[in-house]
Amino acid sequence: MRSNESLIAPLDRYLTGRLSEGEPVRVTHVRRIAVGHSRAMFMLDTSLGRQFVLRMEQGGVFGTSSAGEVRLMRALHTAGYPVAPVRWYEPDAAVLGHPFFLMDCIAGAADTPSEAAIRAYVGLLQQQHDLDWRAAGLDFLGVPQTARDGALMQVERWYSVYQEGAYLPIPFLEEGRAWLRNHAPAAARVVLVHGDAGPANFMYDGDRVTCVTDWEFAHLGDPIEDWVYMATMRGARHFPRERWAEIFVEEAGVSITPQEWTFWDAFNHFKGACANITTLRAFSSGANPAPNMAAIGTGLHLVFLQRLAEIVGANT
Repeated sequence: MRSNESLIAPLDRYLTGRLSEGEPVRVTHVRRIAVGHSRAMFMLDTSLGRQFVLRMEQGGVFGTSSAGEVRLMRALHTAGYPVAPVRWYEPDAAVLGHPFFLMDCIAGAADTPSEAAIRAYVGLLQQQHDLDWRAAGLDFLGVPQTARDGALMQVERWYSVYQEGAYLPIPFLEEGRAWLRNHAPAAARVVLVHGDAGPANFMYDGDRVTCVTDWEFAHLGDPIEDWVYMATMRGARHFPRERWAEIFVEEAGVSITPQEWTFWDAFNHFKGACANITTLRAFSSGANPAPNMAAIGTGLHLVFLQRLAEIVGANT
């Protein structure tokens, strides 16, 4: 990954070509604002007095690209959902070393939301699930054709990511895939699923949510996927599962069966184990030599794999 300072000159040229009416645009300050793994995030101050957020890929990790994320965010912004407006998408890696996009800076914090802010986000997630995704033009995400496809399509998506990223077969991921396929639930409806929902992926100002971020895993599928992910993955350090279940009922009228909890908890760990393999390949190939890429692709991968084994073992 390039240093902050090395981004300034190419960004000066890039923004001058898009914003200037004769005078050059200067990036006066660049700072890293999130230590994400699928994307690197930077805040840019400019000589025009405008701030932008740069979201840049990191060597293809997690099997995602910016093109679909940008298309989705623009559709959501048009539909009135709170996402940052995307100004420019640049697929040419020659500009900064990786594809990237620039979006407006939205005020707010992300790290330690209050319970009131979390509850506001739960209500907003329910609005996301109620969004008319056909009217918003989100069919390009891939439409499940049967009630079980919401789950099955995601199992196959992440299995493919594992196959592309692994150096050697991992027998338990093969077993995990078979278990998930056998236990995939039928979705009550098809919705826009965030895929990484929960604290740290929304911005807030006090008790108010200002925008929802990090859409690279979004897809059409079963809404229960988001609820269980928020409770067992992103939100685990905020509340225990039982408390999350109460909040979901109170703020969104959503109840989750024990079978749904078990399946989607297993799926989320399967997804994590499959996705994390990609960071090891990015590290070892030199596409992204950051040490955290090696750590995620080994140690964190094994943590997810162990938890998947525990869930499947207890429910076979």
